[in-house]
Formats: sequence, C-alpha cells, structure tokens
Amino acid sequence: MTWHGKSPVRTNSHLAVLGALWSLAVASGCAPTPLHAQVVPVSFGRYALDSWRAQDGVRLAYTSNLVLTRDGYLWLSCESGVTRFDGARFKVFDGAVAPALRGRPRLQTVPLLEDGDGKLIIGTDLGLLAYANGTIRPAELNATFQIDQVNAATVDAKKTVWAVTRSGRVFSIPHRGKLHEVAGTILSYSGSSLSVDPTGDVWIAAGQNAVYRVHNDSLTKVDFPTGARVDDPNRAYAAADSSVWFGTPTAVIQWRHGRVTRFDLPKQDALGAVSTIAAAPDGALWIGTHGAGLYRFMDGRFTNFSTRDGLSDDRVIDILPDASGNIWVATRDGLNRFRPVPFDVVTSRTGLPTALPGGMRRDASGVTWLAPPTGGLFAGTVDAGNAAFRQVEAVRNYDRVTALAAGANGGIIAGRLLGSVSRFRDRAGPAQSLIDRLPPVTDIHEDADGVLWIGTWRGLFRLSAPGARDSLTARDGLPDDFIHRIHRDAGGTLWVATQTGIARAIGPRETRFATQAMPENGATRATVLFEAPRGTVWLGSAEGLTRVSGGKPAHLTVSHGLPDNWIGAAEQDADGNLWLGQLAGLTRVRVPELAAIADGRASALTTVTTYAVLDGLPGGDPGAWPHPWSFTTPQGALWFAMGHGIAMVTPNRVVQGTRAPAMHIEELMIDGAGVPLTQPIDVTPRSRRVEIRYTGADLTNGPRVRFRYQLVGFDTTWTDVGTQRVASFTSLAPGHYKFRVAGRAANGGWGVEEASVAFLVSAPVYRRPWFLAAVTALVALLLWTAHLGRLATQGAAVREERSRLAREIHDSLLQGFSGIALELHAASARLALPAAQQQRLDHVLSLIDRTLVQAREVVWDIRQPGETGTEFVAGCEAAGHRIFGDTDTTFRVDVTGQPSRLTPRVQRECLRIVEEALMNIRKHAASPDALVEVQFRWSEVAVAIRDSGAGFDSGDAARQSGHWGLLGMRERASRIGASLILQTAPGAGTVVMLVVPTRRRLLRKFFGG
Repeated sequence: MTWHGKSPVRTNSHLAVLGALWSLAVASGCAPTPLHAQVVPVSFGRYALDSWRAQDGVRLAYTSNLVLTRDGYLWLSCESGVTRFDGARFKVFDGAVAPALRGRPRLQTVPLLEDGDGKLIIGTDLGLLAYANGTIRPAELNATFQIDQVNAATVDAKKTVWAVTRSGRVFSIPHRGKLHEVAGTILSYSGSSLSVDPTGDVWIAAGQNAVYRVHNDSLTKVDFPTGARVDDPNRAYAAADSSVWFGTPTAVIQWRHGRVTRFDLPKQDALGAVSTIAAAPDGALWIGTHGAGLYRFMDGRFTNFSTRDGLSDDRVIDILPDASGNIWVATRDGLNRFRPVPFDVVTSRTGLPTALPGGMRRDASGVTWLAPPTGGLFAGTVDAGNAAFRQVEAVRNYDRVTALAAGANGGIIAGRLLGSVSRFRDRAGPAQSLIDRLPPVTDIHEDADGVLWIGTWRGLFRLSAPGARDSLTARDGLPDDFIHRIHRDAGGTLWVATQTGIARAIGPRETRFATQAMPENGATRATVLFEAPRGTVWLGSAEGLTRVSGGKPAHLTVSHGLPDNWIGAAEQDADGNLWLGQLAGLTRVRVPELAAIADGRASALTTVTTYAVLDGLPGGDPGAWPHPWSFTTPQGALWFAMGHGIAMVTPNRVVQGTRAPAMHIEELMIDGAGVPLTQPIDVTPRSRRVEIRYTGADLTNGPRVRFRYQLVGFDTTWTDVGTQRVASFTSLAPGHYKFRVAGRAANGGWGVEEASVAFLVSAPVYRRPWFLAAVTALVALLLWTAHLGRLATQGAAVREERSRLAREIHDSLLQGFSGIALELHAASARLALPAAQQQRLDHVLSLIDRTLVQAREVVWDIRQPGETGTEFVAGCEAAGHRIFGDTDTTFRVDVTGQPSRLTPRVQRECLRIVEEALMNIRKHAASPDALVEVQFRWSEVAVAIRDSGAGFDSGDAARQSGHWGLLGMRERASRIGASLILQTAPGAGTVVMLVVPTRRRLLRKFFGG
C-alpha cells in the first residue's frame, strides 16, 4: 500500500491481506490478554438462576423441605441424612458423621424448622431428631412419631412449634414446654402443608376439599363460600398481608377477610398441580408444581420457568425466600437459587440478535445500534427486559463495522474495516455513504457543526464539508499515525489517542496537535477516552487508568486497588460514581477518590465495588473493537455491552451495602483427626499439624467471600487469605493459642463478627515447669554433694596439716620451753638470790608458765578446730588482767547484747588484736585506765579498746620503722573480713574499734567459703 499526498491509493488485491492483518491486530495488539470462558448465568427478569445437582456435591436424589437457620446455613434433605449449605459448599450429615443416623441406610429425613432455642428439628421415620452445635441427637418429644412420622411443621411468633403427622394428628409444643396433641383429627388427610398466619392461627391444607384451622387450640374445618371452588387444596401458605393462599391441581386461591379469589394456572401439558407456595419480599407469589415447573405470580400475571429455562427439574418440592431476596427452590433433581441482581440484562434469549453485542451506541431517537464482532449492523429497542432488533446491514466478510458514533442531528454513523463510512438516518432507511477508500476505521466523532472526525489505521481524517477533507498524521503533531480513540471534552478540546501517546488539537481549524505529557510507565494504547469530572480527561487501556488532563499526569493500576487493569468502557452516574467496564465485569468507584490517588493525597482505593457473573451480569470478555460499547441514557441509566449480552445499570437501584457473612469454625483437626469444639482442646507434644476449617455463611455470594485470620500467640497481624477456607499450622511451640477469623462479602468491608477457637499446645515432659524444677533441684543436689565431698577432702588435708603442726610445736618449741622452765626452776631452787632479784626471776618463771599454757591451748585448738576453748569475753578479761596485773592501770570489760559464739578462727584473731591493743596501752599510753567494750549485734560484733593516755599521731606512727603492732592488727582484721578503725591524737587518748560481721561469716561457713 502506498500513499500519495493526502489521498490514499491501494489496489483491490490488498483488501484480503489488509483484512487479515487488521483482524490480527485487533486480536493481538489491541485486544486484552487471552480470553477465558465464563459461566453464563441464566437470567429470569431481575433474577439470575444458579443450580446445584449431585455432581456439585449436594448428594441429592430427592429433596424436601428447605430450612434457613439463624446461623446463616441452609438445610435440605439428602440420602439418609441432611445437608447443610453455606453458599459455597455442601456438608452432609449422615451415618458416617452422625451416630444418631447410623444403621439406617434407607432413613427418610425431612428438615422441619428451627425452634425457639436455635435447634434444627428433623423429622424421620425414627422419630424427631434435633441438631445443635454440630451434633444430631434424638429429640425427646413423642414415641409415636416413630410410627406416625411428622412430615410438616411450623413455628409461630410465640415460638410454639406446630406439627402434623401422616395420619392427620396435630401437635403443638410451646417454647420449652411439653408436647400437646390438639383435639380432633384431620379427616381425608392427603397433604403435608400447614402455615401460621400473623394472628397465630394455624391453617392446614388436607386435600379432598378440606382445609382446617387451629384457633385457640381448637381444630375446626373451614367452610368456604358457596361456589368458591376450593377443590382438593393440598398446600396452604399464610402471607404477611393476612392473606392465606391455597394450592389446588388447577389454581391458587386467596382467602382474605372471608373473601375467596381464584386464579387459574396456565394450562400445561405436564402435571400442573400446586406442590408448594411462598411469597417473596417484593410481593410476588412463587408457586411450585408437581410437573409444570415454577410460576411467579404478580399483578395478576403468571410467568412460567421450567427446565427449558435452566430449572433443575420441573417437579418442585419446596420454595424458600430468604432475607437477602434470594428465592430457593428444591426440586426432585437439585437445588436452585433465583438470585436478585442489581441490573436489567438482555441476552439472545430475550431478543438480542446475537450473543455478542459488540459495539453499541444509542441515537437521539432512543434507538440502540449494535455492531457485533461477527459482522452486520442491527437497530432496535429494549422494553421490560425484552429486546426487539432488526438487521440493518448484512454480514460481510472482511468488511464489518468497527466504529459507531451518534450523529449530531440524529441517526448513527458507522465506520468499517475496509475504510468506508456511512450515515443511517433511521433503522428503516438506506445508508448514506459519507466517504470510502480510507484505511481501516477505528473511531468516529461528529461535532455539532457537522465536522466529522474519523480515526484510522493510517492517520486522522477531518471532513468539514462534502469533498473537503484533511488528512492529519504525525507530521501535524500527532504522536504517530495509528489512531485509537477520539474524544471532545466539555471544554471543547479535541483529544486523539494513538498507538504511542495522546495529543490535543490546537489552532482555529484544529489541524495541528500538541502532544500531551504522560506519566512515566503510563499506558498509551487507549481502549477508551472519557471525562470525569468535567475538565479531567482519562485514558483507559489494557495497562490501567491514566489521567491525561485536569491535574498532574498519573497512572492507576491494580496496585492502587483496581480489580483489573483492562478498562474498555467508562460511564459516570449522577452520584459521582464512575462505572468501568472491565474483563471481570463492572467496577464502581468514587471519582473524588480517583482524583485523590492521582494527586498523591491517597495511596489506594477504598470504595471499589465489583460486579461479576455472580451478580447477574451476562459475562464474557468484551473486545476492544467494535467501539464503543457503553453509553448513558437521558434518564441516567448506564448501558454496557458485554460478551454475552447487555447490562443496564440504574444506579439508584443498585444495593449500596452488603451484609457480612456469618462466621463459623466448622472443624479443628489434629494430625488429620477431628476433635470436638465444645471442650477444652489440648494438642499433645507429639502432634505435628493443626488444621482449622472455617466458613462464612453467605447464601448470595458464598464463593466470593474473602477471609482473614490471626493465630494469637503466633501471628502479630491479620493474614488476608482470599477465599481460602482452611488454615494449617505445623510444629507449633508449646503455649496457649486463639484462632480468629473474619470475613467480608465481595462488595463489602470486613465484618465485625468473628469466629474463634482456643487451644493449648502442651509442652513435652522435658520442657514442663515441674520437670525443669526437678532437674534443677537434682543438679543442685549433685553439685552440693560434690562440693561437700570436695570440702571433706580439703578438711581431711587441713586436719592432717593441723596435726603435723601441732606435733611439731609440741615436740620442738613446747618441749624446748618446758626444758627451759625446768632448768630455771631448778636454778631458782639452788641459788640464793636477793629478794629483788628473786622476784624478777619468779616473774620470768610465771611468764614462761603462762606461755606454755597458751602454747598448749594453741596445740589443742589446732587439733580440735571445732571447739573454741575459752569464751571471747573471758579471753579478753584474762588478757587484761595478765597484762595489767602488776601495774596501777585500772582495767574492765563491758558487754552489751546477747553474747554469741564466734568461730574459733575469728575468736582467735580478735583476741590477738585485743591483746596487741592492750599491750600498746601498757607500753606507750601511760594511761591510768583501760576499757574493752564488747557489743553483740544481730549481724556483727563490735569491740572497742579505749584508754585516756598520751595518744599519738597516727601518721607518724605509720612512718616509723620497726613498729609493726598496728600493721599486724590490720592484717588480722583483714583475714577475718573485719574492719579496724583507729581514733587517736596526741594528749587525747586512743580508741581501737574492731567490727566483725557474723551473718556473712555464717553464710560463708554454710556454703563452704
């Protein structure tokens, strides 16, 4: 293909190649990542239908009554047991897990109701059973129920339970009261239906033209007015508006304030007798039949829904509306849920000409135009959920519509793959050719003055008048020639997004462009350009959302809270919400929050709400072309073309809040074995794995409930685990733990309600406190024994050394002094000395004798260290009298406190210090008196030796050589841990203070120190 000037020239032989290349570009470069199949929901008015059968885990061969308990679970029958449903998973209670159901493989079970205490009452051919706290037990009501099975029951506002048996007996059980049989028996009983009206009366449909009523505990047959034709009523339902509805083989009959109104059912080839009735919160009456499927009756009109429409079976057993607006339907072959959706949806089942709408645009007259990716062009209207379209342009190979735009003066403008652009004034008239022989058309925009802008694969074309056109390319300021999107904002600026960037038109004729700055790493390949709010232009692409104008450039992705990066459509509602068309469905976010993140004032989106297939959207991944695939009607409704239909959003009808799921701990398993949750849980040291299974009961969005948990004692923060419903922990350290789990719905915040379970991981024996204490005591005992042995060995060595010293002193010094004493005594006896000399010799002999006595005492102390000999006070008195006996010095000893024994070593050292101090008084003090004060205190003994003599300068005494008495006293005091204090001055006397600690000495002795 070659270009000359501003007019493209190409040969027809290139058309097929061009078409193939364009298709490839759309499928690869311009389209999102590879598409994945989605489950297409079945829509029924404003409901989406979901069905579960045996292959889905419900194990249903036959279903019966549906019961919704206050803990959020739905209950239904299964083979020989009951099944519990949390919105995502089924759990079966049969003989394998419930001992009360064992041994009865053919057991018939019917969940009946939840009583006033929250127990689920189950009717069986064994009698009545009750389920509570994970356990099924027999309900002690009446033994006759084993042979006359209760197969229908209800509870009134006073929590009184009413029940009817197969034989027609009626019972009442007051809350926490005793069973009472109502007098009288239902005759011609062939049904199993009863209902309580707002006044407390019980209505029973018994078949064969019989309806009974229990009023004030009295059973009476109801007489209908003549001609009412209440033929064979086998179902009764008391509505909140005081109406009582009865189902018959051919009609539903309303009884209200004595007036009977009959509504005949549509005629069906199948068995159409009424099997069950229930009223929905919106006032619609839902009617099940024995073979004609399901009816929805509202405003006098019946709408049938059967297996042709996705119902699991046409034999309906029970219907149960819940508080969230869901309608649960049990059939003979499965469980069904009619889920209210916040959108109106049209699909090929309700009139769309094709399953994939593709490009979609609405003209000024209200006609919707569709350009499917499979080719062709269609125009039509959508009314009350039904679509009516006619084909305006046939399907053409290699030349399908790729762009649509609303005409400035009405009608629609269509651009095609082979470069032609046409105008359609209405859906009935012929197309008006505007231009052809262009490159493949990607987008179109027409201004109010009729100027037409056409984006193509080879530049932008501007048609200002017939035959007057401009071809604008990169030479005119565009980032490149591959045009993706065109948008004129509210301020009149024309924006053009290309393959590599975005530019705005400048100049009076808008034939020049200025490239707009883009954020670093921002997206450029636009799938949509839009404005939100006025003055702020955004670019949506496969890589996220980019702000182009109205603030600094910014790029938002999943890291900022978007559920998906791919954005193909955007519409703003009147409340300031931006709705984005994404691969997963629709996303709603507040526009001010987007601006806050783009400005850097916030880091993540907090108001994001996502809607997907489970919310009733038609599903399927849309493509980037044909374009566009969204618009807003003058009434404010937002339309989005999706992969399998069109979703119409009325913002004020979309539910803003979402109920948090009811949280439950379902099971705790230790090494694969379940443990009861109703008792203290102790995990033994040998256990390696603790597994906790939990759920959040949400009967609307069960599979999309998200969870976070925290194991207190192990985790410091919450862990977001998405939709995971099991937590496993291995090799937990000993200690107390508490598992907490919270949940949130797909479009809601974290619920306040939590479920928790506490357990204890026991420590092994060798890590328990008593064991550690015992081991510590044993080690201490062993160390003490070893220490005592060491002390004994050291004591033996000390005693041996003492004995040796004693022998040496006795055999050498003592014997020598004894010999000297004997010789001196002999000499004294032989010599005749003068009296004065004899007196001095006698004194020497007396001193030698005393020295020998003391030496013998020392030998005795060495050999017998455990004995102290003379008491300390007595020793002080003896030393004083010996030293001052032949002088004029007055001496005395004063004692205060309770005397206590000193150890031999301490006593000996103290006596030597006292003797040295007294000797110094005699030699140097010239004192007329000497006093020894002994104070026995709790933790010490204080000894003070006082005199009133000459005193001395303690500094000069320390410097004199040859005088070692004071130094010797200090050394002796240091050896026994005592302190010695000297107080003296020339002419002021002297005080020697000795303080001996006794408790520390005792402790040292006790510990061998």
